[in-house]
Amino acid sequence: MGDAWVRKCLAGADRRAVGFIGIALLAFVVLWLISEWIGSRWVFVLTPLCVEFAVPGLRHFCSRRSLLRLLDTYPRHPVAVKFVPGRTRVGRQTFLETEGSDRTFLRLAEVPERVRENIRRGGQVWLAGPDERGRTAVLTRGAPFLTLGRIVIR
Repeated sequence: MGDAWVRKCLAGADRRAVGFIGIALLAFVVLWLISEWIGSRWVFVLTPLCVEFAVPGLRHFCSRRSLLRLLDTYPRHPVAVKFVPGRTRVGRQTFLETEGSDRTFLRLAEVPERVRENIRRGGQVWLAGPDERGRTAVLTRGAPFLTLGRIVIR
């Protein structure tokens, strides 16, 4: 897992985050245009939908500094994982069980389906960390994906 792959994953994550925020802004502009067109402000009841579109992008940009710190501080190492039965998707979160652990899970937020499939096929992710708060940088091989995860005990 070289630095070139990490840069590619980070660039992809940045592009996805900007895309989510762009969709949210576009949705808000459409709401504003519709409210002007029909002459009613009730359309803005859908503003939380715009915020919902922006959440993945905002989460990435808020956690980007922690990701970079983890990648610079800790060596990257492969870890065999599998999805936790019954907890594959809990809301927006994904839980992975690391090999050889009894109750330690890796919790990831906002994992696209293509990355889920990549993890199912390969059964492996690369971790940098965890730090003292349980945060870890998670990278995948095959499909460029980088996110901040957390080690949780269930």
